[in-house]
Amino acid sequence: MSNLSPAVLIRLLNTLWVGLLGGLVFTWLHIPLAWMLGPLVANLLVSLAGMPVGIRPRLRGVFLGCLGLILGGQADPETLAQASQWPGSLAVLSLGVVLIIVGVAVYFRRVAGFDRASAWFSAVPGAMTSMILMGGQAGGDERRITLAHALRLTFVVLLVPSLFWMVHEPPQGGNPLAYGTTEHLWLLAGVLPAWWLARLIRMPTPEFTGPLFMGVAAAMAGYSFHAHEWLVAATFLVLGGSIGARFHGTPLREIFWLGKHTLAATLVALMLALVSALVMNWLLDIPLATAMLTMTPGGIGEMAMVALALGVDPVFVAVHHLFRILALMLLVPFMVRYWRNPEVAD
Repeated sequence: MSNLSPAVLIRLLNTLWVGLLGGLVFTWLHIPLAWMLGPLVANLLVSLAGMPVGIRPRLRGVFLGCLGLILGGQADPETLAQASQWPGSLAVLSLGVVLIIVGVAVYFRRVAGFDRASAWFSAVPGAMTSMILMGGQAGGDERRITLAHALRLTFVVLLVPSLFWMVHEPPQGGNPLAYGTTEHLWLLAGVLPAWWLARLIRMPTPEFTGPLFMGVAAAMAGYSFHAHEWLVAATFLVLGGSIGARFHGTPLREIFWLGKHTLAATLVALMLALVSALVMNWLLDIPLATAMLTMTPGGIGEMAMVALALGVDPVFVAVHHLFRILALMLLVPFMVRYWRNPEVAD
């Protein structure tokens, strides 16, 4: 019953009505991606002002599953035919991620004054929960790592669309992948079983990756899930609102101090991501926008959401971010062992 306590319900309802208001205001102002950015910004502002907001992880997981299903429904035989390019793009991605981690860690260590473990685990892009837990095991400051990841994710979701629109025309109206009717609505019933199965086989972010691959399989079988705009908007409202609500209860002084350093570190990461994306575009002729979203250091769900909203190949982006997370999950235990070694000097 604790999950249904009045305090939890109040935070949830506040997040939803504030997100709805933010989406409506951004729509009225004709700001592109209104139902993603509006709820995020609105909940960010009220959370910093002290309003109790927040969405339980399970509810967020359900909507991440809907997002995965929507993205998987965009797959087609042409998408899979391009898989022959993926080994090359995955190699560029791997080198780019190493470059981003080193660049951001150096900034956090040398400029922001983080301890070594906190700097490195704050710099790893993705797998936020694992980075926090393992960073703590390695002797880092868990609270600082948590805030650095949350702030970076927020800055990425806010900045990347703006950078995208510098070279592309902003979408007019709502979501570019919205359709007039929702086809094969029954596929939504598979979100929870797909989540459970992905969790059973220990896939990263199972609430997203399970429905994603279910959507791809359904699309290949001829049952593409084409979501109506209302479902896309509701998914963006919940996910965007949950990002903005993460800072409730954090002192403003701490937010502003860490925020300025995380913003600078995020800009460093985005510049390095752009360099890597240019290499990917040059070597493999992958569209620059797709390559940039592939290299951007954000969470798999959030970057897939941005790809969907911007009309960039979401399956390519999601698969590459999944690979990045899997690779990092293999690497991070060695980082923990290294930092816990008493012979490692600070």
